[in-house]
Amino acid sequence: MNKISLNPILTSARRHLRKVDPVMAKLIKHSSAITLMPHNRPYYHSLVRTIINQQLSVKAGQTIEKRLLDKTGGRYFKAEHILNVKSKVLRECGLSWNKVHYIQTLAQAIFDGELNFRKLTKQDDETIRNTLMQYPGIGQWSADMFLISALRRPDIFPLGDLVLRKSIQHHYLLPKDAEHHQYTSIARTWQPYRSIASYYLWNTV
Repeated sequence: MNKISLNPILTSARRHLRKVDPVMAKLIKHSSAITLMPHNRPYYHSLVRTIINQQLSVKAGQTIEKRLLDKTGGRYFKAEHILNVKSKVLRECGLSWNKVHYIQTLAQAIFDGELNFRKLTKQDDETIRNTLMQYPGIGQWSADMFLISALRRPDIFPLGDLVLRKSIQHHYLLPKDAEHHQYTSIARTWQPYRSIASYYLWNTV
């Protein structure tokens, strides 16, 4: 339930990961520095960015994000701003109709007080994950990425992330058709710092 807040956690994580996993020790040694800054963006903004980037290249996601911010105004996505923009305008930014529905549904839930981040973020990882996954467009991967990137939770293993799996395949010599239990078995050693291990794996693809 603890957040990744300051770099002292990174120090503990690196010490643990080097001790328990020789492959991870090499990754840490040769990886560029990882710095985890406090998250200062609205939580809704983080979820919208995650939805935008689902099944898209980084460049395509950035293009749509910029267009959407230009249409809604401000530096960050806010529920009230999204609700003030017509669906057709959101669609013209490059979003699919499904994604338009996803971000509008989340915005309405926030506006109505149904989704209260102040209360939600005090909950444990599994409660947050299950709550978010009740909303359309938020699956396991999206919820896990929110826990890692927005809430800085230190022990999340986003198995649904294709880039992460490819990195594990490369560094741990797993076949492309490896089953999920093979990934989770490797990651179990990293507990309670699976998020930090994931950052190093992303950093060395």
